[in-house]
Order: sequence, then structure tokens, then C-alpha cells
Amino acid sequence: MTDSTKSSKTKAPAPSRVDWQAGHGPLTGTLNGVAGALTTTALGHAAGLPAGWALAAGAAGALGTIGSGLRKRLTAATLAFRGACWMTAGGWSSWALAHGGPWQWPEIGSLAVAGIAAGTLAVGFAAHEEVEQAKRAHLLLIGARRQLAAEWTDRIKRVCSVDVTVLGIEHWPSGAGYTVEIELPEGGTTRRSITDRTEALGSDLDLPDGCGLQTMSGVSRRRVLIQVTTQNLAGQELPFPMDEMAQTTTVNNPVPVALLSDGARADMDLRQASTIVTGPTGTGKTNWLHSLIARLDQTNDTLVWVIDLNGGSIGLPWLNAWRDAQIKRPGSRWAEATVPVPGVDWVASTPAEAKRMLDAAVRIAKHRKVAYQDAMRDANDDKLPVSPQVPEIVIILDEGAEAAATREARAILAGISEVVRIARAMAIRAVVSVLRVTQDVMPDPLVRKMASNRLATGALEDSELGHLFGWRALRAEDSFSGPGSVLVGTEGKQPAKGQQWRITPDMIEEISAITAHRRPTLDAPSLKAAGTDYTDRWLIERCGHLWADATPLETAASPAAGAAGSAGGPGRGAAPAGGWKATAHWDRPAPVPDVDPADLESIWLLPDAVKPEPTPPGVDWSDPSTWATGREGTAPETPDAKDAALRLLIDAGPEGTGASAMERALKDTFGTRRPVLQNWLKAWVESGDAVRVGEGSKTRYVHRDHAPGA
Repeated sequence: MTDSTKSSKTKAPAPSRVDWQAGHGPLTGTLNGVAGALTTTALGHAAGLPAGWALAAGAAGALGTIGSGLRKRLTAATLAFRGACWMTAGGWSSWALAHGGPWQWPEIGSLAVAGIAAGTLAVGFAAHEEVEQAKRAHLLLIGARRQLAAEWTDRIKRVCSVDVTVLGIEHWPSGAGYTVEIELPEGGTTRRSITDRTEALGSDLDLPDGCGLQTMSGVSRRRVLIQVTTQNLAGQELPFPMDEMAQTTTVNNPVPVALLSDGARADMDLRQASTIVTGPTGTGKTNWLHSLIARLDQTNDTLVWVIDLNGGSIGLPWLNAWRDAQIKRPGSRWAEATVPVPGVDWVASTPAEAKRMLDAAVRIAKHRKVAYQDAMRDANDDKLPVSPQVPEIVIILDEGAEAAATREARAILAGISEVVRIARAMAIRAVVSVLRVTQDVMPDPLVRKMASNRLATGALEDSELGHLFGWRALRAEDSFSGPGSVLVGTEGKQPAKGQQWRITPDMIEEISAITAHRRPTLDAPSLKAAGTDYTDRWLIERCGHLWADATPLETAASPAAGAAGSAGGPGRGAAPAGGWKATAHWDRPAPVPDVDPADLESIWLLPDAVKPEPTPPGVDWSDPSTWATGREGTAPETPDAKDAALRLLIDAGPEGTGASAMERALKDTFGTRRPVLQNWLKAWVESGDAVRVGEGSKTRYVHRDHAPGA
């Protein structure tokens, strides 16, 4: 138990109370009925009540319980049993009143026998009622599903022109939608015939804004799963499951990264694959990265390194609990706690520090290949076995646009590319976060191509999702329902919509403290390869700028001890008087360079500048409309390829033409190919400018002016 756990407030268990609103079971119901009959009969005997009144009361009770059971739709057997119990109680009470009262041995004995019989039968009738009600609910559900299945069969036939068979319908536990499993007909119909019409199916369903459909592959080529989202989760936050942090996991198993719409969890394999995260600002990328770090800290065989050139902001919250415990910051809840290591093992917020980190990662990867050959042979695996003794290293790069802003920073992306390329087998993986997967923020396409884990927190254009997920991508407006929603794709599969967990700074500090004692240390061969770049990472000279007041912490006994889990904290450096300054020597004037007189003389010996050409006639430099561009003598404009294609369609007359014939006519002049022409023809058909005639190889396109009946 950690000090943080000891210091937390514990609530005293609530005192046990009797729930008077709880229903009766077979035992308590029988005792209550027997006691009620005996008491009521005794009071009636004392008051001199005629015996017929007791029998009438039993009959009235039987009618009442049967009427109540009919409203609750109970079975006939249960209604008959309850009515018989009331009539038995009324008959016994009438017999007891007519023969001297209920306190005689025959009356008491007969009541006990009747009570035991009723209690025994009550158990059987209760089980029978439960089974019958379950059957009834199942039949109702089957009926509702049959009706829904018939509706889907008609809908797909109407919208997609495909005759399908609905095999099953499963409603999601979250209540946000359901999944329809269909079987395509024989004859070569593919899943694309359904996928290409998902927007039309959603319109036919009249789904609310923010909801949509998504098709997934089934167990065979002809099986298709249609996931229908009927509830918009916009504005709903899912708190991060803190109770799971007490469990120790391993990076060898998939890591949960989001909650899918159907209630299942989206997992990512971070042992084998690298990851790309993309999305505009404000869509939850940073929150998702924090959730990922929390899941990695939950393991006992992973070290997290962070690169963030935006001041190291992604890693700072994971250092707070550790630093407060080391310096015993007054007022902090971690001042007296034992937090031996931070939540992240290394933070690089400058290009120089990031270069040290990536160079160390490359050296570790190459050295591990030699040092752990015997371990891989013993495991009969070509990949390094990951364990708490030989941990995996996950490098998280946030704000990829910052890493592509300057020439020095672009070297970081080159280092990430090298890690992605060579370090997979040696258990070093990368997670890259960018605004969009385009050339301006990710110059090296290798990172995207080799990252089989892909996640988007938002997109402004459909092309961004297409560039990330390929043709499997959905439309941007149908993929996200606001901040917190994600689109998860793994191993080249169809991306799935989900919701990420919301993690707060308090949760981050709590997780850092809870998982600090299970954090692994860097293995000895890797530590040797990393050298002082790793062992000196917490020196004030290198990390002091991460805090406004860089108070030096306790120094490790030796570099090796400081590297082993970072337990020693920042070491040899000390803050200068007046506090540490983020920019070194900013308050010192730069030295004045010495100037050679010969250099000054050479300035006067430079050749004369070239005189500008005279102003052309008719040009007024104060009026931009009179300026010449130098391209006025170009050849006259020629019609573009699309206009030429349309002219071919018109000239073809009633006979029409096709994409192949048009390609032969336009290929030499414009270089236009058949796929482009097919898209143009399809667009003209949808706009009404052309009519499609025939099917298959005999398909022809006729301009509307020459169409039949025009």
C-alpha cells in the first residue's frame, strides 16, 4: 500500500438497514400469509364475527389477486395458485370460527400443514413463472426482430437493388444502436454494393444528425455486418476507468484505446505496430495521448519516452506527482508520498534533447540485436521477448507539425522514421501525433505506411480520412460526433467509430503515484548503449526549463543508480541565483565582433549596381493594372479534356459512345485515361446530361439531346 493510498480518506461502511420495500420470497411470503390468517381469525373470533364473513373475505382476496395478476400479465398457473391460496385461507378461517376459534390443536395443525404446502408449491410456481415470462419476452423480441429484419430486407432491395437474407440482429448493450448481419446473394455480388450506398441507407432510415451506418466484413465473403448508430453521443463524457489501474497488465497484450459504439473496446497492438494519431486542434488528440500513457503505465514492462517541442506539455502532468514528492513541495498531496519515478521515463522538449533521445533509441535497438541473441534463440522467436527485466520503449511524438517547422526539427522526423524502420523487433515503437497526414506536417511517407495502428480524432475534409485509412474511410461528417469521438483502424481493417475516455490532471497524478512502484528499469545492455544521453536526462541543465522554479532534487548515488528507474531524480545541476532561466544567457549582451579594416575597404571597391531597365511605354508603376506579366504572348487557350470529352459524346449522336472509345480519341492529345472518363460519364448521368444505355460490355452513353424520346 502506497503512502498516497494511506493518505486518502476512507469512508466508514454504511450501517445495515432493513429494506421494507423489498418483495417477499417463498419463505417470508408463506410466513406472512400464515401469520396474517391466524391473526385475522383470532380477531374475528374475539369480535364474534360470523363464519360466512371469513369465507367472503377469502373470495374477495382471490378476485383481487387474480385481477392484479392479469394486469401484470402473469401466467394462468400462477393466477390459479394465488387464488387457491386466498380461498384456502378464507375456508380455514371460516371453519375455525365455526368450531370454537383458531387456538385449538386441530385448527393450528391444519393451518401449519396448509402453510407448508403453500410454501413448497410457491417455489415451483415462481420458477415456472420466471421461465414463462422469459419465453414470452423472447417471443416478443423475436417478433420485433422479425419485423425489423423484414424492414431491412425491403430497404436493401429498395436502396441497393440487392436481394439479401437477414441472418441476425443484435442490439448493442450501450443502447446506441444495433448490428444487422446479412448474407449477399450468389452471383458475385460484393460488399461494395452495400458499402457504396450507406449514405442512402442512412437517409432511408432517417437517422438523427451525428448517426450513421458502417459496413464491416463478416465471417465469409458473402457475410456483411451493418452497424447502425441510432443515438448521438455528442457531449457525453466517458470518465477514465481509474479502478482498472490497480490491475497490472503487459504490453504483450493489446491495449484498450477507446470504447466502440457497440459497447466493445477497441484494442491496439503496441508491441508489434507503430501508431499514427491525427486530428485538428480541439478534437481530443492530447487527451487520447494521456489515456494511452495511462494504459502503458498500467503495464510493468513498458517505458514511455515523450517528444513534444511545444514546451513538453504532453509530458509535464506525468512529472508533477514525482517532483512534488522529491522536493516535498508544501501544500501538495504528494509531499509526504513515496513516488520513486515519474509517469514518463524521459521528456524531450527541444530539438537537441529529442535528437539525444532518438540517437539513444537507435543505439539501443542495434545493441539489443547483439546482446539478446541467446534470449531470442531460447524463446524460438525473431523478436525480443519483452518482460519487466527487458522492457519495451514507446516513443510518443506530439505536435508533429512542430517537428517539421525547421530544418533542425525535421531531423527528429528522420529519427522517428529510422526507429519505425529498424526497431520493431527490438521492442521500440513510436506513436506519432499530427494535425493531418499530409506532406507539410509529415514529410516522410514511410511513417504513415509502416504504422498499422491509425486513429483519427477528427477531420475537416474527407480526403484526410481517405489518406489515412484508404478507400475504407467514411465521410468526415458521418465519422465524428464532436470532441471525444474517434475513428480507429488497425491492421488495414475497416475503421470503427468509438468514444475515448476523458482523463483529467488529477487522474494523471493519481495514476503516476499508483503505478510508480511497478515501473520497470532499463536493462543493462540498453543502459550501456544509451550512455550519458539517458543517465543525465534529469540534470537541471537539460530538464530545468520544464518548470518555472527548477529546484534541484536529490542527486543519485551514481549514474547507473540514477538511470535505474530514474529514482535519483535530477542530479548534478543546480539552479542559479534568482531561479532558472529558460533561455541561457539571455540577459548578457552579445560580444562585439572585431572588424578587419580590409573588409571595410572591400565594401567601397564593389562594382556598380546594374541600372534598371527603362520603363516600358504605357506602364505606370503606381497602377498595378498596367503592369505586364511577361506571359502575354502565350498561345490562345484550347478547350480542356472534359470539354473535348463532352463534345465527343454530343458528336456520337444516338449511337452513343463509351469510355474506351473516348480514351482512344483523347489519349494522344490530353493524356486522359479510362478511369477519369468513367467518372465524368457517371457524373453526367447523375446530372441528367447523359443517358446510360445497355449493360456490361454493351454499355453506351448517349447525350440527352440524342436520347430516345428527347
